Amino acid sequence: MKTLLALFMMALLTADQPRRVLLFYTENGLEKWKSQVKALEGHQKDVRERDIEVKSFPFSKANASEWDKWEIDSTNSFTFLLIGRDGGEKLKSSEVVTPGKLFGLIDAMPMRKQEVKKN
Repeated sequence: MKTLLALFMMALLTADQPRRVLLFYTENGLEKWKSQVKALEGHQKDVRERDIEVKSFPFSKANASEWDKWEIDSTNSFTFLLIGRDGGEKLKSSEVVTPGKLFGLIDAMPMRKQEVKKN
């Protein structure tokens, strides 16, 4: 019974969390980062509709804790990371991710399907 209650509480808490796209880049990955940001900026309505928060973390001492937390390899010049509402890693890529791929992946998630049914 405790486990079921814990799962229910977790579901309630995570439903309020936005999905997150975390962009990690070094100086050599600046162009990929710019391309990724531009691609997402062109689809702001879709980003808002799916409750996606986009954050960027250039390689620096100030951002070291985020790089460590998500185990980002600093030898990669660019890393795209999608974090679901549950806090779990859903997609990690060293290439620019197209909006179609991102939205398709999110739309296939059970929690997103429930959101669409409610609306």
